[in-house]
Amino acid sequence: MLFLEALAELEAGKAMRRAAWEDAEGYLKVLPGMKFVWKIVLVPNPNAGNFIFSLEDFNGDDWEEFLGFNEAVEAECQEVEVDAS
Repeated sequence: MLFLEALAELEAGKAMRRAAWEDAEGYLKVLPGMKFVWKIVLVPNPNAGNFIFSLEDFNGDDWEEFLGFNEAVEAECQEVEVDAS
């Protein structure tokens, strides 16, 4: 997904990240009532701060919705269960 598409998703309340980011690099979110994009990291401890986009981020085409660690693992488990049936 391109940056402008990801920006629209952020404005709609979704959590977004670049596919190239490691899990420890977190995800981006516009928090309720805020006008800034926040970067939220969960590892090693939950933390949040304003995110400054780089030129690489603006030009990146690997933006994706962040489903969360638990949801991603849960979805993977459901997929395995479906295949095993």
